[in-house]
Amino acid sequence: MFRIECSAITYIGLVRENNEDNYYINGKYKADCNVDTEGFVDRKQRDSYLYAVCDGMGGESFGELASMLAVKSLAEYQLTDIRGTISGYIRKANKLICDEIVKNNGIRSGTTLALLYIYDNKAISYNIGDSRIYLLRDGDLYLLSEDHTEAQRLVKMGIIKPEEAGSHKSRNKLTQHFGIFPDELVIEPFVSEEVKLRKNDIFLLCSDGLTDMVSEDDIADILSLEGKDTTDMVKKLASKTQENGSKDNVTIIVVKVD
Repeated sequence: MFRIECSAITYIGLVRENNEDNYYINGKYKADCNVDTEGFVDRKQRDSYLYAVCDGMGGESFGELASMLAVKSLAEYQLTDIRGTISGYIRKANKLICDEIVKNNGIRSGTTLALLYIYDNKAISYNIGDSRIYLLRDGDLYLLSEDHTEAQRLVKMGIIKPEEAGSHKSRNKLTQHFGIFPDELVIEPFVSEEVKLRKNDIFLLCSDGLTDMVSEDDIADILSLEGKDTTDMVKKLASKTQENGSKDNVTIIVVKVD
């Protein structure tokens, strides 16, 4: 059996007035929407592990409410095999958020989802929106998720090149997220291939507050630092976003396989 440890941080950044992000680590999440900065470390060994990052969007306090509803709903699925229950979770979380939209006279809100499930020495990820999941293995950084953005759609259609997506005007225009009514669109997460765990594998879940401010090369360098634990990595990644201006909320989870 592998030993799993992880660390997380969510913080407001240098520009925004509130933090609409949230995180989920094996039942733990940011329970108070008004908290702008929070960290958490988890070293408890389990039969399975469930992690998620949610990046909320919406006016007033609706974005942070949407992301909290998403992670709070996920807690009910902690002891399930998420491979079989992910569809039920998505329907439930989306309905709760859509119900809030109706209560708020149609003011739209929503959230992304980046989810990692570890079980039986394997891992699989699911994502909706543009929050990402990476795997660092033997010094190489692999993107396990796929952005649900208009820019990525243009890449898949062959209209623009992959290297153009990061600077395209539609890079932040989401094509999927929680908070879409069923008659508008059926939400379908991107599902990664199953990954067999190896010693020293490092998984990263993050909101675009990290990936918009820090290059993948810099992310790989920080995750590859010798002798650093997950808390060191999270702090270093967070500091790098601040060095680069940190224009958005930032949420980071680093999971290490020992």
